[in-house]
Amino acid sequence: MKRSITFKLILSYAAVIFMMAGISITFISLFSSGYIINEGNKQLQEYAEELVETLTSRNISPLATQRVKEIFNELNVKDYSFAAYLNDNYDVGFHSSSMSISLSDFQTAVRSKIGTEGAHALKHVTGDYALYVRHIYSLDTGDRTALVLYMQVDRYGIDRSLFSLYLMAVLIAALFTVCIALIFSSTLTLNLKKLKAKANMLAKRNYNCNIKIDSDDEVGELADAFDAMTKSLEEYDLSQKIFLQNASHELRTPLMSIRGYTEGMRDGVFENTEEICTEILDQTSRLEKIIEDIMYLTKMETSANSIVVEDASTLQIVDEAIDRVQGIAVSGNITISKGDIAEMNVRCDVDNFCVALTNIISNCLRFAKSEVVVEVRPVAKGVCFTVSDDGPGIHNDDLPHLFDRFYKGKKGKHGLGLSIAKAVVVSHGGAVNARNKTGGESGAVFDIFLPIK
Repeated sequence: MKRSITFKLILSYAAVIFMMAGISITFISLFSSGYIINEGNKQLQEYAEELVETLTSRNISPLATQRVKEIFNELNVKDYSFAAYLNDNYDVGFHSSSMSISLSDFQTAVRSKIGTEGAHALKHVTGDYALYVRHIYSLDTGDRTALVLYMQVDRYGIDRSLFSLYLMAVLIAALFTVCIALIFSSTLTLNLKKLKAKANMLAKRNYNCNIKIDSDDEVGELADAFDAMTKSLEEYDLSQKIFLQNASHELRTPLMSIRGYTEGMRDGVFENTEEICTEILDQTSRLEKIIEDIMYLTKMETSANSIVVEDASTLQIVDEAIDRVQGIAVSGNITISKGDIAEMNVRCDVDNFCVALTNIISNCLRFAKSEVVVEVRPVAKGVCFTVSDDGPGIHNDDLPHLFDRFYKGKKGKHGLGLSIAKAVVVSHGGAVNARNKTGGESGAVFDIFLPIK
């Protein structure tokens, strides 16, 4: 059964109110019961001591006799009861008319208590009682009389009218909490309904869902996170569209070239078919390279199991990457130099990481005048591979988009090499960035950070 937030808030608030009321009434009952027993025992002790002092006097004056009568009257008025035991046998007793216990029941209940002087608490089937036992010894015969004063304390609990007022206060408090819950929930549910509307619009790829949510609590933070997610999805959706457009454009160019040459051969336009076949093969190779790069990039960005790490040294990785592009460097009369190489053991997918490093070195070879330098240095929590060239550097307009897919600057080919490098490095938990040299030197610098766990 579906329950609204308003219902849950009202239920939770009311539950808290009634639980606190139950706890408080329990504590009050326990405290009042103990307090009544203690106060009753004190008063019983005062009456008992006064009676003993009067009854044990050898010369009992008329005033003393009158005081004993007054004490008995006070005991009766206050619902206290009196009994006396001679040598633990019932002898004489006084019983209040308001007490519900018979003397025979009382004798059985208190017999185990009269042997010890002092205050006692007695639980009986008819209620809870406070007792005070005082022994009197006869100066002539030495007989012991146990003077027992007692009172029923459980009738002195919380007054019914007071308890009714307390329940009334609890109900009024619960009513106020319901009103407060309705006020709070109305604002909360309104914002959540707005978020639901935004989610429905987002599901339809409508990113222009300008629904304002003013809230300075967790709901407001959720709304801000939702807006950030919407912007991120919009950017991702746009990047996917641009990727498809660029991929279509890059694939169309060699396909159109192949189609044109093929139709020309069919129509007999070209006489040197061998040269045309070579051009068709070149365009086919270009088409295959683009498709392979797209598939490789997609694999690195989507497959969680594409990286298989192993132990390797930084020098081994650098040598492997340089060997892969040495032919290109020689043909362009460019030297690939190894600068300061900090030999460290790292865990990475050597083949894939070499692809990333090779792509960056290849990019530098296209712009370098005479030299490309590869260096490795330790940094905090990892190692940094640095590739630099002595070319003109990177144009400021190209820097923000250098690693975007199909973004081609001057002398660029397909616009996928640096995108692949970034995807590989990110899949290793690292980062890559590009910058220009400073201090009057010209050239581009690429930094690849690889974490070491």
